[in-house]
Amino acid sequence: MTKEEKKRLRMQIIQLLDECDVCKHRTELGASITVCKVCPIGKKMVEISSKLENIPKQLEYLDGKPIQMPWKETEEQFIIENHDKMSYTQIAAELGRTPTSVQSKIKKMRRAGLISKKTNNKLSS
Repeated sequence: MTKEEKKRLRMQIIQLLDECDVCKHRTELGASITVCKVCPIGKKMVEISSKLENIPKQLEYLDGKPIQMPWKETEEQFIIENHDKMSYTQIAAELGRTPTSVQSKIKKMRRAGLISKKTNNKLSS
């Protein structure tokens, strides 16, 4: 789906939300808006939004290489606390990263002295 198609779907949702503004079934809680899924407007909104939800996340590329996302402090802290308890794959799943990127990050953190050197750990796979 192109950027323009996504934009068009989002604009349709915004227009439907405007129509739904006076509906007695609409509720707002902070930044979240709940619409009635049985009224015609709500049904249409669900239909349109489901098209956006099924779009797989695409990696962004620069000069043919994937753009690397910087590591957050919370992710690094999670690795420090769990590198000896969880496998690369498990850590990657928790952080939304690839096992290879987690393995690479752990190696860098070991070299920097942020986590202990590798012991006879069979969790590394």
